[in-house]
Amino acid sequence: MPATLTTDLIVPEVIADLVETKLGDRVTLLPLTVQDNTLVGQPGDTLKFPAFRYIGKADEIAENGEITPTALTSFAVPATVKKYAKAVQITDEARLSGYGDPIGEAATQLAHSIDHAVDEALFTALNDLPLHRIAPVTSITADNIATALTLFGEELEEPAILLVDPAAFANLRKDLNYIRASDLGQRMIFSGVVGEIWGCQIVVSNKIKTVGSLNEKRHFIVKPGALRLVNKQGTFLEVQREAKYMRDNIYASKHCAAYLYDDSKVIAASIFFGIQTLSAGDASKGEIHTAEGNTQGGSFLVIPERFLAPAALNFKWVYKLDTTASSSATWGTALTGTSNWVDSTTEVAGGSNTYAHFFLVDSANKPYKKADVALNKKA
Repeated sequence: MPATLTTDLIVPEVIADLVETKLGDRVTLLPLTVQDNTLVGQPGDTLKFPAFRYIGKADEIAENGEITPTALTSFAVPATVKKYAKAVQITDEARLSGYGDPIGEAATQLAHSIDHAVDEALFTALNDLPLHRIAPVTSITADNIATALTLFGEELEEPAILLVDPAAFANLRKDLNYIRASDLGQRMIFSGVVGEIWGCQIVVSNKIKTVGSLNEKRHFIVKPGALRLVNKQGTFLEVQREAKYMRDNIYASKHCAAYLYDDSKVIAASIFFGIQTLSAGDASKGEIHTAEGNTQGGSFLVIPERFLAPAALNFKWVYKLDTTASSSATWGTALTGTSNWVDSTTEVAGGSNTYAHFFLVDSANKPYKKADVALNKKA
């Protein structure tokens, strides 16, 4: 009886290597992401990862003057390790027919499938941007991108990727300031760049789309190091032989967590399509809320840091106090009878009012987001 050779079988280690060498090829954001393998083999699935905020520019200190230390602000970002998995089935007839390379094709398809899931997770992480990193625009044009870049302040020297949808790219490539990819040469951050506008290398992605819950379509400008991908386990591959059917099932999986590590390296040029109503009222969840003031009938209107307005673009928060639980506002119509929100520590007189209504507005007092909160007053 002839011996069964390894060439007649699917060897898990071989196809695992094939999958591993192809992983990452289809992850658009991987070149902008720092990969972390320190948690490989560690227990737990919902973990807290460190993220940091820039300490700001140095202070001018007089001779013999005291230097006041600034705390390095770090905060924990909770992220759940998720398992992404896919399987393919290969019959003996397909494997032994001699046509094509079914094993190699299986490895390519599995790697592509996992890459697709990881890329989606990284794009989802970008949506964790705080509000002050979002630039509302009417369309994606060179002028509007230039305006959005003001949210980076003076930090404009680092290379950045502008992620746009095909329609936005069509607009940008018609602009006189557009630079073709062929003219970028070695300045290209990674393959897939189709051009440049105002120092931002352009990548077209179908993942840029309208998010209904936000009433926005966000086009991201991302610098390297903005994202983290924490790998809990390297790509795991297992082959199951079903002799009864003369076929093999090849299973591949990856355990990882994607999160936004440094939000100062990301901004979004966002086209709004309506007013988003924010979840509000729960201080423990970091939502917009109110708190009892120090004087009778007084209240603090608290807007956490992640919801602060992009003031550099002349956006601000305003509010109304009344006795109705919900507020009304019309997209594109300026609000009247509002007061400017100052800060979370400025006490306001609640009077007989029982609710506070917050609105994020532009320079014309037109609303983009709103939050309705019960008014907590000092008894």
